[in-house]
Amino acid sequence: MAKKKRVVDFSDEESTSKPFKIPKICRYSKPETVRSNRESISECQSQLRASTETVLNAKPVSPEAPNVLKPSSTYQPFPQLQSIKKENVHLWQESSDFKNAPAVIQKHSVSVIYEKYPAALWECEEVFSIMPTKKFRVTLKVSGECYEGCAPSKKEAKRLAADECLLKRLNMKSSFSMATLKPPTSPLSVDSMSKEDEKTSKLRQKKLAIAPGTPLPTELENNAIMKVYEIYGTDKCVINFEENSQNPAQRFQATLRIEDKCYEGAAASKKKARNACALQVLGDYGYVIPIPPPVTDTFLSKDPSDTIEQHLQEFADKVAELSQAKYSELCAYVEEHARRKKVLAACILYNNSSTSSNNSSNDTDPPSAIFRADGDMEVIAMTTGTKVLGGEFLSCDGKAINDSHAEIQIRRCIMRFLYGQLRAIREGRCSVLEKVNDKYRLKPEFSLHLYINTAPCGDARIFSPKQEGSQAQVVDVDTHPNRSNRGVLRTKIESGEGTIPILSATEAFQTWDGVLAGQRLRTMSCSDKLCRSNLLGLQGSLLSKFLCPLYYSSVVVGRLYSFSHLSRALYGRLDVPEVTNVLPEGFYLNKPLLLPVSVTEARSVSKASGFCMNWTYGDAAPEVTRTSDGKVFNANNTGTPSRICKNSLFKLFIKEHKREVAAAKTAGTLTEDMEGKYDELMYYEVKNEAKDYNKVKNILIDHFKNSNLGCWVRKPIEQSMFSL
Repeated sequence: MAKKKRVVDFSDEESTSKPFKIPKICRYSKPETVRSNRESISECQSQLRASTETVLNAKPVSPEAPNVLKPSSTYQPFPQLQSIKKENVHLWQESSDFKNAPAVIQKHSVSVIYEKYPAALWECEEVFSIMPTKKFRVTLKVSGECYEGCAPSKKEAKRLAADECLLKRLNMKSSFSMATLKPPTSPLSVDSMSKEDEKTSKLRQKKLAIAPGTPLPTELENNAIMKVYEIYGTDKCVINFEENSQNPAQRFQATLRIEDKCYEGAAASKKKARNACALQVLGDYGYVIPIPPPVTDTFLSKDPSDTIEQHLQEFADKVAELSQAKYSELCAYVEEHARRKKVLAACILYNNSSTSSNNSSNDTDPPSAIFRADGDMEVIAMTTGTKVLGGEFLSCDGKAINDSHAEIQIRRCIMRFLYGQLRAIREGRCSVLEKVNDKYRLKPEFSLHLYINTAPCGDARIFSPKQEGSQAQVVDVDTHPNRSNRGVLRTKIESGEGTIPILSATEAFQTWDGVLAGQRLRTMSCSDKLCRSNLLGLQGSLLSKFLCPLYYSSVVVGRLYSFSHLSRALYGRLDVPEVTNVLPEGFYLNKPLLLPVSVTEARSVSKASGFCMNWTYGDAAPEVTRTSDGKVFNANNTGTPSRICKNSLFKLFIKEHKREVAAAKTAGTLTEDMEGKYDELMYYEVKNEAKDYNKVKNILIDHFKNSNLGCWVRKPIEQSMFSL
């Protein structure tokens, strides 16, 4: 049964005149409440009507009029607004600025100038500024008077000049150039606002107060400035930076001022320097700041407490600086698409004799003592690149580059440089090589140093360098979930970035028809190839006919530097008697210095470029190749072979062999097996002639296999079955 609505009857009330309608909600209220509300609203309405008539009609109000107040200068029709300070209202009414306020027009100021002054002249000039952004000055001439506007853009500067003209000549302002005019603020209100801000700041600090001795949360160790802003506010924190080029480890010096206190900090980057200042602030506030652990990464020292010496750090920074400068210089010769890079590698030739005479040293000093930043250094090779060859572009004549990673191409550039030095010796010119017995070697005063702007892909990069200071490593217990894959051989994959481990021996075999049918072409990682070079040398199998093994003296790494991971990946996996005790004469396990740089590049999240560069000392300009097909990129798209491909290096080997034959004829030492020895041989057959080199290579492959670190993946043999 439907419930009847309750209706209140007001027919018994004395007043039947209703100046307004009762809202619906009052129908269900109590009669006493409704009657009270009605009387209050009626009284307010009468007061408002009376005050309005008084102001608009300026007629005196009759004293007999009921419920009407006599108007006065201080009358306030709405009691709810009595909280407004009388001083502010008085200042607002008496303000001369408000009385003389310019008229606001609903047009753009430049349009008004064109309408009012058609003959006005505009002049624009660029203003010299030390700031990186440009500035323009526009001058408006009207009837001989000039009005100026200065802004980062011509349009904005023109508008400012027009605003000034309208304000001074016509006392007008454009609504496009100003906000709604606001009443001036009295000094009293400003003081009250500042006092209230100060009170709010103290309340905030009181709310965030902590007990002395509170440990600093882990998330604030590297982002302490955010807590400082939360406590004191951003308006009270002033940070200034100064750059110091003398010490790369403390390149930036930060000064943080909070009220009357000053905090200083220095680091290799602005962010770290600012964080050092913020940690001091939090320490004074009551937090317990943890003491950072000392650096324990060493280069070759057996004592873990030894840190990298200052002269070696300066040397590493100098190597990185020269490499980056050479890259910037070579970018002028290539187009924009070839300048993008993720990985940069360079080889520096260092003259040891330039510092040995200037610095006191003795026989007990380590070889690294002569590596100093003030020595003679020259960049002899530079490469960029991060991709590998596509399987459909496999070349059976050696004219395509399989691996376009910068760390691998740099070795090919070094081989070109060495062929040039051999030719210089044959022609009687100066060279960095000298002859010992029947082969050549690098002169003792010279050394080769590799720079990479990031850790090489594979085992040296796969594990995070931030794990160096973990508690697990302190107690010599490896608790990493992927610890079983440390030192495992890894391969790059076609049409992708990164590396994957070799799971079984069957994956080490790749066939020509299998790759062409769709099997992904796999290439050994850069960490594994650099490890091989530290055992076999940089010269390769062909040059081992003329040269003794050559090795890097140091490897300077930019981002993702970790001594433990780099040392394991580059030589630690081979540092066992089963390898080092069975090497032929001239070969040894090279352990280069592993050095970081003070300031690293920022991590790039852009997609890797499909082009790469290579340059060798003596080249007029860098060569740009496509990573997809491994050939030179040019406008005609003819697929020209690169100067560092297998075919080109094989030609250099044949030419050098012919020079050797010619020199033997001149000296009368020519034998029957020398002339025409390689005319009919294929590329892989010539490589197999290097007996000692191939023996060491087999020792390397067998060790990885027997140590359960994986099998070395080789390309299809058809790639090396070509002749000139």
